[in-house]
Amino acid sequence: MSKQPKMTPSNDGYDTSWTVRLPLWPYLITPIACLLALPGTWLAHHFFGVGVIAGWTGFLLALACVALVAFTSWASRPRGPVMRAMATGNVVAGCAWTVPAVLSGPFNLPSMAAWLVGTVVMTVAVAVYRLMRQARGPEQSGVLQGEFAELGSAVKQLKDVSFSRPKVTGAKATVEIEMPPGRTFAEVEGARAETASLLDVSSTAVRTQRDPDSERRGTMSVVPVDQLRHALPDPGLSAPGGSIAAPIVLGLTEDGEQAEIILPGDPLVHRNAVGVMGVVGMSGSGKTELLLRLLGEAATRRDNDLFIADARKGGQLPAYLQRAAKKNAYGLEAAEDFLEDLPSRVARRAKELGERGYKQWQEGCGLQFETVVIFEASAIVARSSTVVDLAESVRSVGICLILELQRATYDRLPTSARSNITTWVMLGVEREDDAEAALSEETIAAGARPWLWKNTKPGYFYLEWAGRPRELWSSPNRSFICPDSEREAMVAQALGWSGPAGQPAVEAYQPPAADQVVDDEPPVNDAIDPDDPPDDVDPEQPIVVPPGMPRIPLGDGEPPMTPEQALLVLQQRLDDWLDAGKDSFKPREMGGVISQTGMSASWVQKQLQALCRGDEPRLRQTERGTYRILAPERV
Repeated sequence: MSKQPKMTPSNDGYDTSWTVRLPLWPYLITPIACLLALPGTWLAHHFFGVGVIAGWTGFLLALACVALVAFTSWASRPRGPVMRAMATGNVVAGCAWTVPAVLSGPFNLPSMAAWLVGTVVMTVAVAVYRLMRQARGPEQSGVLQGEFAELGSAVKQLKDVSFSRPKVTGAKATVEIEMPPGRTFAEVEGARAETASLLDVSSTAVRTQRDPDSERRGTMSVVPVDQLRHALPDPGLSAPGGSIAAPIVLGLTEDGEQAEIILPGDPLVHRNAVGVMGVVGMSGSGKTELLLRLLGEAATRRDNDLFIADARKGGQLPAYLQRAAKKNAYGLEAAEDFLEDLPSRVARRAKELGERGYKQWQEGCGLQFETVVIFEASAIVARSSTVVDLAESVRSVGICLILELQRATYDRLPTSARSNITTWVMLGVEREDDAEAALSEETIAAGARPWLWKNTKPGYFYLEWAGRPRELWSSPNRSFICPDSEREAMVAQALGWSGPAGQPAVEAYQPPAADQVVDDEPPVNDAIDPDDPPDDVDPEQPIVVPPGMPRIPLGDGEPPMTPEQALLVLQQRLDDWLDAGKDSFKPREMGGVISQTGMSASWVQKQLQALCRGDEPRLRQTERGTYRILAPERV
């Protein structure tokens, strides 16, 4: 049943009759609910409102009313201030009448008078509100009505546009739009500012998404309330000890979902590896906090090695992160040398994967995945063309190169390298061209506006990754925030550290691994020319040993200790570590044993393997290549 009253305004410029069809059932909800409240409260008063139980009844009703009012106010936020005030006011009025009605009975003069006045006021208020919302003009097929009629009005200049029924998900209203033949969805994208103005929201709250199979169709989404305005505490590592093939959680989306990224590829689901990823954001945009989260995740995966290079301020990185990295290269020259070594490692890894029968890196292939992060990458990329070659080759060999940049414009990043970067994390930037240099035209056309954030919304970012639904590329996300001490505790617990992170060795000195040969040859002094002898020395004369010079015995190459003595030194080192509370170590930490005993690194490696075997092993090797010290059983 519906009514069709005619409303024809006069003297205000209208020349069209408006027809409003009003279904009756929404207007009956409020009076019916008020009528049912009478027998409901009478039954509650009869069973729970008399005697000693009445006190508990009043207390529980008061708590329930407070909770109901708070929930109603929270749940009605996306509906606008008028609807929120009306819903909250109705609940408050209903609770104010229900509590005394249950305790003293509903059928007395004060309760009945309050019930009658409240029923009339709430019914009329709801009816007036719905009438004003519905009386927006002639109802046409496919045109938005009711709560979301503003979306249709915002694009009223696009005549003959048809809309689907809106879909509301949380605080987001999404509607499908179809343009008439001969018109494109680009006209809707051009009306985004008008839509935001009409709805009185930020332009970043209005997003559009084209239908990939049609130039006429697409969707428009409106999020009137910023769901990310409050800082997000870090919930902890997503998969400590797991594989790097598991998702890495960078933050949350505005829908409360996890903003995830997976660095390796997966041929089973036809997902390419990330290869090279750019993290772009101006100073103060929260770029470092997001990277600390990402690197903490990468460092705690069992089949991943972390490499860090920083051309300018590597010493400012947290000590725990430097310790967790397999290699650190600080300073411009060290970072450049580190980058120049990557192509040879790419070729070597490609050969090893091919020999193992893999076309690309996969979990369980036998090679560690490598996450390489270059901070202040523009200082290095501008002086080297290696990044261009790496961008084309690292994807399949299990290496992810992450470039941290303040700008990704052509003067900071070569065009040939930028075109091969398919994954971008874009935080707030200074200008529009900074975003256009990184994000795709599709993402910007859909509503991404990072230049409006600048550094006023630290942690906000867009994630453009091929493994993510394209409709989410233009939706903002926010990274977690966490004190360094808490993040250090997370990483230390995941890696089995027993003490705080100390200052690690950087590229200037790297302790040798257990399976490496120690090269004690001193560096060559470039100031000395070996082909130019001193002026007082005749190179044609033979070298004569002066008389009386003592002879230095060279020996026969025997180590200063026997293998049995060296083994005792090794076991004593394990006991000392265990007494100090250290229960795990890496093979490269055996450098002191090698220098003390004179034994080779390969001998130490064999002894460590032997201590892992037997009925009462002293060590247990983990999947990460470290050793865990087992306490001997006490008799």
